Amino acid sequence: MTKCAGTTGPLWRRLRHRIEHGAIWVLGAVVLGLGTGGFMWIEGWGLRESFYMTVITLSTVGFGEVRPLSDAGRVFTVFLILGGVATLSFALRDVASRLITAPRRRLLRRIRRMKNHTIICGAGRIARPVIEGLARAGQPFAVIEKSPQRVAQWIEQEVSVIEGDATAEEVLVEAGLPRAKSIVALLPSDGDNLSIAMTATGVKPGIRIIARSEEERSRANLERAGADKDDVVSPYATAGRWVLHNLAGHHIGRVVEGFEEMVQQGFDTGRLYVPPGSKHDGLTLAQAAINPGRNVLVLAIRHDDGEMVFAPTGDERIQGKDTLILVGRADDLRSLGAELDDRVLAARA
Repeated sequence: MTKCAGTTGPLWRRLRHRIEHGAIWVLGAVVLGLGTGGFMWIEGWGLRESFYMTVITLSTVGFGEVRPLSDAGRVFTVFLILGGVATLSFALRDVASRLITAPRRRLLRRIRRMKNHTIICGAGRIARPVIEGLARAGQPFAVIEKSPQRVAQWIEQEVSVIEGDATAEEVLVEAGLPRAKSIVALLPSDGDNLSIAMTATGVKPGIRIIARSEEERSRANLERAGADKDDVVSPYATAGRWVLHNLAGHHIGRVVEGFEEMVQQGFDTGRLYVPPGSKHDGLTLAQAAINPGRNVLVLAIRHDDGEMVFAPTGDERIQGKDTLILVGRADDLRSLGAELDDRVLAARA
């Protein structure tokens, strides 16, 4: 169940800022009207003379009086100046604040229009290549980061970022969680990443969750919270495997870099889930004809028991509950998903 954001949530903050902004300009109009009416009543001037006198008084430009003022008029002018200076200072502060926050508000409007996007929780060192890679590939995404310094740095790069606590449900909702297709939890704390996963599953059941896990014992909790076992990533274990691959042969690094280049050239990866009893259940890869006329390659088949078959041949048989790991042009993957009865998850495998 979605919790109410309360009076400290982002919706309330936006409403409060709009009320304050409107109140300042209403107050300015009231002061202008009172000044004009005051000169008309006290000095007996006409509307245009009173309005002009009020404007030059409030603006403190130093022009001379339209006509000589009476003692009552001078007293009234003093109070009008004091009220005008206070109102003008509030208005200038509001304008300056809006100019300073304009880039941030523009990015927030962009996030509110997003659909089928990825939410990245945390914008530290591990998240940086993810953010930069999604930006290069033109994939829609929003970032949640607590550090004001990091937020300012990403805003300068026109990254759609929200300053806030990613474990708070209202912040996740502001990042478009109900409309998102996936969420990436990259906070340093396993407990925080678990909280994000549980909240995401509660708000949008079935959303893809990719989570960072420092402790091996946290993996099971993240899987119970909705993360696929292949989507729970340990940075230290991954780094260790990378070193091992480099010791075995440096070419593996070039292959991974090649995948990054493919993404920039319009290629993508995806997962094709085969439900039991579908038209592909029981067929071989050759019989299923996944890629005729399309630039799509089956990299691997993951069976329901977790076994992975890499570089499968055409004789490899597809079984119900299998997941096919695909790579190909993004347009071909989308057309494949539209044509088949089975589900193609266009998120990266």
